[in-house]
Amino acid sequence: MTQLIITDIRKSCYDRGYDLITAVFLKSGGQHPGNHIFPAEKGLLVLESATAERENPVIGVNPGDQYMRIRARLGHGLKVGEEIQLDGI
Repeated sequence: MTQLIITDIRKSCYDRGYDLITAVFLKSGGQHPGNHIFPAEKGLLVLESATAERENPVIGVNPGDQYMRIRARLGHGLKVGEEIQLDGI
């Protein structure tokens, strides 16, 4: 199970009907267990997983953060600041 915190959500300029979500891996397990999310049920697709070399405040990523960029169908119900656990990744 992968525990993350959502730091940014924006509409995709390439895929109509989708949002791009940035989520940072939580190092210490976070404050709450987070909602269990099954990617297939929410229409999620992991596009990228990386370690930030420098700060990117626009998407809420700091140097050394491990993060994911995820494509999600509109109406996914996720919010910035929400802790989630991705099952099945």
